[in-house]
Amino acid sequence: MTYQGKEESLIELFDDMLKSNMSNYYMTFHPKAAERFGGKYGIRPLFTNEPKPLALPYMWKYREAKSKLYQLSELISAEESERRTVIFVNPGLKNINFFGLSSIAPTLYGGLQLIKAGERAPAHRHTPVNVRFVLEAPEKGAYIIYDGFKVDIGPGDVLVQSNWMLHDHHNNGDTDLIWLAGLDSPFVSYLSAMFYEGFVTGGVDEEQPIKSAGDVLTETYGSSLRPSRPLVSHDPWYNPVIKYPWRNILRSLTHLHSMGNLDQHEGVSVELTNPLSGGPALPTIRITTTLIPPKTDLYPLRRTENMVLVNFDGEIVVEVMESIDGKKTFHLADHDVVVLPTWTKYRLSNRDDRPAILFTYSDAPIYKSFGLYREIKFEGTR
Repeated sequence: MTYQGKEESLIELFDDMLKSNMSNYYMTFHPKAAERFGGKYGIRPLFTNEPKPLALPYMWKYREAKSKLYQLSELISAEESERRTVIFVNPGLKNINFFGLSSIAPTLYGGLQLIKAGERAPAHRHTPVNVRFVLEAPEKGAYIIYDGFKVDIGPGDVLVQSNWMLHDHHNNGDTDLIWLAGLDSPFVSYLSAMFYEGFVTGGVDEEQPIKSAGDVLTETYGSSLRPSRPLVSHDPWYNPVIKYPWRNILRSLTHLHSMGNLDQHEGVSVELTNPLSGGPALPTIRITTTLIPPKTDLYPLRRTENMVLVNFDGEIVVEVMESIDGKKTFHLADHDVVVLPTWTKYRLSNRDDRPAILFTYSDAPIYKSFGLYREIKFEGTR
């Protein structure tokens, strides 16, 4: 049989196998053969020498996203929409049916939510976990009710929401409330583990009753004090802290900076952890805040994690040195958002004369849970 005849026979057999919902190693896993056949069948080789992410590195400007959010608010209320948001859609994923228009990365959601003064968003709960980073808030009057605990919030506060935690949002202040929300909803959806219950579909009240101020959770669990009679679930996947106050985070970063506690790759950084388990604040999401000193170029690194970065204060440069989409440089103003897909080589810089503050969340715990986490830290600034 000639080479051409063999190729034609293979394709004929592959077509026949697919009609019976079968495939084979040669056309899917083989690092060379799969490249030849993949174009016809719309697939990529599964075995690659290193990760080949579908997502692309990308930046969203906060000013533009906020403008779209307010345009949306003219057409739909917070209660009517349940959650009035602008979702950040990764351009590498938006035409893939599974990820659709709700994924900033293959495992993560990212978006802005607006609750205007005097508005509330009705109660619901779901299996995806959620981290909220408050970008704008009134001096007083904004709060969330988590499982009956009323939590007052302000700019910079980080809120974590465990699996199946009932929550509703309120703004009784005199200015609007905007936060960035990060969920593991694409990952949960992929596992077909999505459960949801809410006021919109019935099953819960529009607003849950308040049983206590949330400060008691910060004062106990958040201070390494574990009540003998539990106030909340002590399951290892549940985080009882709920709110990590910005004043505590900033004080820690400032103190560490004054001590010279600088990592050449990560800056002055702290990770939010669960006081019950000692692990990440959420089982599938790693959350960090970072101070980059003035006029500082950090060293490059790459990791198996999809990471979302939010510039909270200052002028930060994200230099993508190697990626599936080539080299890129992102200049971040306040509250701008960047996503870095897995195995992207990058470095962070602060070119300004004052410290810069960065908030990040990533799916590193997923990689670590399955022994898939790797990182390379490069020496020098290139």
